[in-house]
Amino acid sequence: MKRAAGPSSENPTPKRTKTGQACAACRKQKSRCEILDGPAPGEKIRCHRCKVLNITDCSFENPHLIPLPPPTSHVSSTPQTQSTAPPASSGPASDPDNHCSGLSTLAAVASSRSSVEGVSAGQSLSIRPESLPMVPAATTPVWGSVSRVDWTATPVLAFQELVRCPRCEAGVQIPSVERLPDILSPSEISSLLEIFEAKYTPWICGQPGPLEIANSFLDLVRCTVASRHLPPTARATIAPRLHKLTEDVFVREIFNPQPSLDSIKALLILALWTPICGTGAEPRDGRLLITSAVSVAMNLHLQDASKRALSLRAAKEELSSEQQSELSGCIQRWRMWVHLSICESILCLGTGRKPVSYFSPVDQHIFDEALFPESLSAVRDVRLGLMARMFDMVETALKLGLESPEGLGHFFEQINESIYSLEGLSRLFAPLPVITPHDTFYSQMLLIKYHACRLLIMHHALREIRTVHERDVPQMSWFDATTGGHRVSIFWGRMALMSAESILTTFLATSDLSLLSTAPDSTFVQIGFASTWIFVSNFSVHQLGGSKLGGASELLQTMTIQRLNQIAHSPEHAAARCGHVLGALMNAWQRRKLEPQEGGGSCAILDIPYASFQPISNPALAGKEESMNSPRPSQQEPRSVGAGADLFMDDAFWAAFLENLESDTAFDANSVTT
Repeated sequence: MKRAAGPSSENPTPKRTKTGQACAACRKQKSRCEILDGPAPGEKIRCHRCKVLNITDCSFENPHLIPLPPPTSHVSSTPQTQSTAPPASSGPASDPDNHCSGLSTLAAVASSRSSVEGVSAGQSLSIRPESLPMVPAATTPVWGSVSRVDWTATPVLAFQELVRCPRCEAGVQIPSVERLPDILSPSEISSLLEIFEAKYTPWICGQPGPLEIANSFLDLVRCTVASRHLPPTARATIAPRLHKLTEDVFVREIFNPQPSLDSIKALLILALWTPICGTGAEPRDGRLLITSAVSVAMNLHLQDASKRALSLRAAKEELSSEQQSELSGCIQRWRMWVHLSICESILCLGTGRKPVSYFSPVDQHIFDEALFPESLSAVRDVRLGLMARMFDMVETALKLGLESPEGLGHFFEQINESIYSLEGLSRLFAPLPVITPHDTFYSQMLLIKYHACRLLIMHHALREIRTVHERDVPQMSWFDATTGGHRVSIFWGRMALMSAESILTTFLATSDLSLLSTAPDSTFVQIGFASTWIFVSNFSVHQLGGSKLGGASELLQTMTIQRLNQIAHSPEHAAARCGHVLGALMNAWQRRKLEPQEGGGSCAILDIPYASFQPISNPALAGKEESMNSPRPSQQEPRSVGAGADLFMDDAFWAAFLENLESDTAFDANSVTT
């Protein structure tokens, strides 16, 4: 076949401008070539790869070939939407050099699949490209970036940005070491690996097996995470060195042309657990790390492992020893792919980032979902399969959208069908803590993920209605929309509130605090998301007429804050940071509910079944004096409320909240258990 004729020479197609030429060494290896930071005084400029691999003859040493990056923000030029957020503070946050350090930026460099879900019309994800770095750096003003994140569009991201901000003033210089045995003795390595295997591996449904010490990247990562269990004095000395070595080895592994499954698993672990090292290092974005792991896994074709495993299982003749070994390897690769898919869903849902991985029907068929799993291996496989199916359902539900007010009835049915499907799936994993003696705690924690998924779907559905009605029928209050005899905001708002309270109840009902403290950072974010949703509901019901939510919501929140601080290993721990943010929200709520309400426009009151819409007479007893058996009020008539009252908190609320968060006294470092 002949090549099609090119364009006329009279009007040649302009060639795409190259942003920079790779150095000779990187061109030879066909590797990514970038300059991530400037040279030290008196040092020659080399690209990042040549610097890491200690290649001395980098052609960038020629000053005429140096493609230095422009002195602008590293954020892509996303169109800026109108925002009520205050202008960002100038200063170190806008320094480009501060944005190219740590695991997060390295993961962003290594990942070629970090696609972000587009923002639809009507969304107000307000980001200032000139001042907001891709990943908040250690010098970013504490709590400063959240005022540019829309709580209604990306609620999980909004809370993640709150808890990720570092509490330390400055980083600590740690000398580099070459190997794990340079930091820990063999007995110490074995002890930390045993801790990780016993307490952390079940969270990712890893298969049990003999403990093997290889001093690999995976061993280093597991020891780094498990080092939080060391005594405080030993942890202060050992953990920073482990973290520094992890960062150094991470760079080599991410550029490794032949990565292993252990390296992918190490990235997965780093995405779920932030090392507690006390160095003031920049907290990384787990989404970038897991996207890097997924990208590496797809290059190794892990997504196709289930197809080969099924074909070997379907073979009629007896498998040879080579085929048995191949089948075992395929199942191992398939498990890793499902682990990655679940982890990416957990870290990306509710943040505006679309997961790259997927859970195919073929992956589902390979599961052996026995109703009564007898072995530990079977229990973890069942739990793995059920989690994969659950997050696959949630991703499908979050893709549902409301096009116009006329389509509300169909949208209402679609969302409810998604919720009913989740409820049906919960019948399979809810009995697991009772019917099997294995991993009872970890099976119980599935309920937190389940209710978090329900809450996220409800939040998405309510926001879709609000966005469409404010766009197409602004003269009508969006929470007055009805279909099939249901006021949709009340119907779904009630379900969301029940899911949020169920998350806190499950969290507080757990008696094994030593295991609870090992939860992934995302679990504490889910708890924080649920508690924030209750806070927002309290604020909304209060400003919609000076009423109160009632029930045990406030008491649950207070107990949750205490529990988070109780189980935290240090002030850096995600549990402690979540407790700090929720404590500040509690203080803001206590102040707000004492303020008198002024008259204004009219709107309807949420009819919460057990709420008692009476003026608050004794704030100290709020949340305790009402019982679940309080008389149910009749449907409330529209009341006079202040202008701008809404079920969601907008940028103005979060901006005002953030102004007082840093000076809030809710967080007491001395209360953190070490």
